[in-house]
Amino acid sequence: MMSIDLKQSYFELFGLPVQYVLDDNALAAAFRKLQTEHHPDRFASGTDEAKRIAQQVTSFINTAQETLQSPRLRARYLLSLNGVDFDDERDTTSDMSFLMSQMERREALEQVAQASDPLDAIDELSRDVKKENFELQQSFAEAFEAGQFDEAKQIVLKLKFFERLMGEIKQQEERLEDDAI
Repeated sequence: MMSIDLKQSYFELFGLPVQYVLDDNALAAAFRKLQTEHHPDRFASGTDEAKRIAQQVTSFINTAQETLQSPRLRARYLLSLNGVDFDDERDTTSDMSFLMSQMERREALEQVAQASDPLDAIDELSRDVKKENFELQQSFAEAFEAGQFDEAKQIVLKLKFFERLMGEIKQQEERLEDDAI
């Protein structure tokens, strides 16, 4: 079994550059290779210690992959590598215009079912939210590359709102599609 240093960065693990914009295909290929090499099933006949280590390594690989695959978690991880701490209980954005636009989007989402064409209305809302989320990700990349970590952290906090909102939109889309059947 190739040894994996559980203290190395997720970027090192996958042989990727330490940057926000990643090659998704390279991440997927490196993940598959590591999973194949270290999957616990390969050590089923090994010692208890070998099995335990395989479990730990696989868990580390999975966590690293989930983190780097998610734009928000990858951004947060990059900031943590640069000494920026997050307090999930207290950290939130204080950008009032952003918070107001999030409330307006939630109201729009609640009213989608009453639209003349609910599926069309949710598609439009989804497009707008994805576009703004993508723009925020680009802003994060620019702030991070410029070493503006406080600004980058504020963007990560906003990305969390978008992640939650996109999950709610997806649930509403599924309900509307189920109702249409």
